[in-house]
Amino acid sequence: ETNQKLRQLKARISKLQKWLKEEQENTEPPTLADLLQGILSRRAREGKSQVSQSIYNIKDAAKMLNFLHANGICDMARLDEKFKSMIGEQLDIQHKLKPIERLLGTLKKHIEQAEIYFKYKGKKPLTETEQILFTAAHDYLKGVMNGKTALPVKAWKTEYARLTAERETLNRRYLVLKGEVREAEQIRRSVYNILRQEQREQQPRRVQDMER
Repeated sequence: ETNQKLRQLKARISKLQKWLKEEQENTEPPTLADLLQGILSRRAREGKSQVSQSIYNIKDAAKMLNFLHANGICDMARLDEKFKSMIGEQLDIQHKLKPIERLLGTLKKHIEQAEIYFKYKGKKPLTETEQILFTAAHDYLKGVMNGKTALPVKAWKTEYARLTAERETLNRRYLVLKGEVREAEQIRRSVYNILRQEQREQQPRRVQDMER
């Protein structure tokens, strides 16, 4: 009878251990936002504000937690990854703008010289200044056209307008992103400060617990 009770007890313990293991596997670990929310809530109750007063401002805390939730950031690695991707997008826009700026400058010169050429072409007599401008425009366009005769002024203007619109779109995105990066950097710094302060405070507690 005693052996039977022991077997039943072992079976119950085994069943309980199996259930606990399944529960641990099914339970998702707390996210970075959950962890920070817990720390800030506890600090608010304890009335602590050692890190930075602005961190515990409700508006700042809400902005920080919303940013983490909105971007699906569950740990520090993903926070760093998100920040790097934003910086990467900024650099990507800068790289895209450089050739656009160069081409716009070239097209502007083409269009300006074509307008001078057509303005003085066939006009007689030309003043000395007009002749100089006409000759310079003629020589410039001859070099650009490389043997071709019909000047594609309309195509140049169409391309200039398209590139100008693209440049404006990229510049707008860059300015928005610049603000977002600045905000993300502040959030990232706040997160690191909170966790660093929490770690410093936890160390004496662990030492006290070990000494008991």
